Amino acid sequence: MNYSKQREAMLKILCGTKTHPTANEIYLEMRKADPKISLGTVYRNLALLTETGTIMRIDTNHDSVHYDGCTDTHYHFICEKCGKVYDLRLEPLKLKAEVEAEIDCEVSDHMLIFYGKCSKCKSL
Repeated sequence: MNYSKQREAMLKILCGTKTHPTANEIYLEMRKADPKISLGTVYRNLALLTETGTIMRIDTNHDSVHYDGCTDTHYHFICEKCGKVYDLRLEPLKLKAEVEAEIDCEVSDHMLIFYGKCSKCKSL
């Protein structure tokens, strides 16, 4: 992958936040520094960064896709009401070892998403 100032700016945005922004949110943030950037450019670069494993794509039940600059193995919780995505720092190796023992396999990677209502939405 060749160097690109736009991709570098996207990575800076994604690695500098824990909010798991959508493509549109990244686009709006990038327009602050580069008002001429197009939404298509953002989508193309997000696809390339996802394809190369540089970022993580998180599909939700809210017809939106969120992106995560942290690609180490971790889990997510998605609020079914507001759509916010949260990182969960659970012990991934224990689950991996249990799966490997259960069906005698070698797990190279995995993704797990929990759904429910966040603390703000569950009290509404």
